[in-house]
Amino acid sequence: MGEERHRQAGLFLVQFRSCPPSVGDAVEMHRALHRAVTRLGSAGTAIRWCAAWLLPDECGCLCLVQAVRESDVVLARDLAALPSASVSPARALGGPPPPPTGSRS
Repeated sequence: MGEERHRQAGLFLVQFRSCPPSVGDAVEMHRALHRAVTRLGSAGTAIRWCAAWLLPDECGCLCLVQAVRESDVVLARDLAALPSASVSPARALGGPPPPPTGSRS
């Protein structure tokens, strides 16, 4: 993500659970979303992967993605075949936003 676009980017939380409940399926869903974000970033979309947290007791996952437009995060979600995953704007509390990087993913 270019430096100028990075400054304009916001954070988005993508949340999903596997159904039926399976930690393994949640991990695979996370990998699919990560691949979709990476592919879009490599193609020039202003999007990058920030972090993810597995919620094993809930067979779910929380993924933090940075993008200029929420619609780009929704596109990544759809490319990962996760139509039931929610996408919500997010912001850090009590700490600085993720540091800028020169990477595109």
